Amino acid sequence: MKEILDKFTQAQESLVTQQSDFSLSAIAEMVRFESIDIAPHYQRRDRWHVEKQSALIESFLLNIPVPPVYLSEDEYGTYTVIDGKQRITSIYEFLSGKFRLKDLKEVPELNGYSFEDLPGQIKRALSIRPFMRVITLLKQSDPELKYEVFLRLNTGGEKLKAQEIRNVAFAGPLNDLLFELSENEFLKTKLKITSLKSAPYRNMDDLELVLRFFTIHSRWGNFGKKISVAMDDFMAENQSREVGGLRDLFYYSIQGCQRIWGDYAFQKPLNNGWREQLIVPLFDAQMVAVSLIDEARIRRLEAAKDIVIEATRSMYETDPEFLKAVTQATGDSLAIRNRVAKLRHMLETVEV
Repeated sequence: MKEILDKFTQAQESLVTQQSDFSLSAIAEMVRFESIDIAPHYQRRDRWHVEKQSALIESFLLNIPVPPVYLSEDEYGTYTVIDGKQRITSIYEFLSGKFRLKDLKEVPELNGYSFEDLPGQIKRALSIRPFMRVITLLKQSDPELKYEVFLRLNTGGEKLKAQEIRNVAFAGPLNDLLFELSENEFLKTKLKITSLKSAPYRNMDDLELVLRFFTIHSRWGNFGKKISVAMDDFMAENQSREVGGLRDLFYYSIQGCQRIWGDYAFQKPLNNGWREQLIVPLFDAQMVAVSLIDEARIRRLEAAKDIVIEATRSMYETDPEFLKAVTQATGDSLAIRNRVAKLRHMLETVEV
């Protein structure tokens, strides 16, 4: 019982919060002067369409309660959004004239209006009268408890992606490395990331692939867990480690894949050609297998890439265990072990 009471007391003392009611104009000004960071590094989401933004503004017009937003005080006077990014962004963008109201249900007369177009009385009232409850986790709070708040607030209509949660829960050198390596041009090409609006970019598929590689490389021979759980564990265990070795490992592997398979890296055979889509289980297998062979062998495979590409096709067509490992229950430890081992064996034994 004493242990429980001690934990309770510590929690009460470790999370320091402040609750305030801010006018919409005050929130917009804080964003404008960059006191509130509405684009924290751990989020890439920008999913609210103008209809949903308009519905929020309509709620303020009708005096309908809106859920509070949560901020984390990074330095005195600067804040990061923990929960409520879309609401704060919508307020800022409407008051800044960045969109016009659309598809309002209760006051359709205002459809097509920008903030500046509103009648003066409504404009003034909207700026000053509605209040948004803001709960701030102050700077002196325990960082781990701040992350716990973030995790528990993972509701709010649009569930956060697993990688977005990891970015907060395991912030540090490793997480920063994931962002750095996700900018690799070959990886972006294979994921068809052409702009900040590309779905794989906004969903953080690129970061998650880098983390998958590190996780599977570290334990592919004896996995034992679901891949999502193993990825969480890897980030927790290596959150603050020196990352130079991991950076070198990633570049060695992805450059090796590019040299060996070229444009067909991470793709599966389709009829007489190749399907132009990154296959995640094949990414696992090729990246980890290449990481386990030496540079001299990579050079020989590169010089005979046509033979390697045909050998890869043959594995799909003649090896039922490999085919199963890249198409069925691909997150199971047995499937992961089989596909890495078989592809590694092919690279080590194919006659080139």
